[in-house]
Amino acid sequence: MDDTLHDQIDGIELTDDERARIDDQGDTLVVTLEEPLAYTHSKLDDGPRTLETLTLPKRVKGKHLKKMDQASGEIGKGLALVAAVAGVPAHAMDELGARDMDLCLVAIEPFLPKRRGTGRR
Repeated sequence: MDDTLHDQIDGIELTDDERARIDDQGDTLVVTLEEPLAYTHSKLDDGPRTLETLTLPKRVKGKHLKKMDQASGEIGKGLALVAAVAGVPAHAMDELGARDMDLCLVAIEPFLPKRRGTGRR
């Protein structure tokens, strides 16, 4: 993991193993999954697909954030965001392990819009 990403997530408690599972490749982060993600892309597919990593672009766009509006609940919104940025069907996220989901969200958090304070300036 490069120094920039390391600095950005330094305040977040991650184990050495979790840090090692995030590979910064410049414009993208590759997160190695603890448990491979197996899903069927569509009813027309010949069989299940299996992913051992998720590639997450550092440039989160409005189209990714809008997918969160289509999901219900906080967990559903997080899963929808990970699916959108990784280019994986939303239904595939039903099979994503909770620890993998958490690590993906931590990895992309530095690239999400910052919350703005309220009140007088």
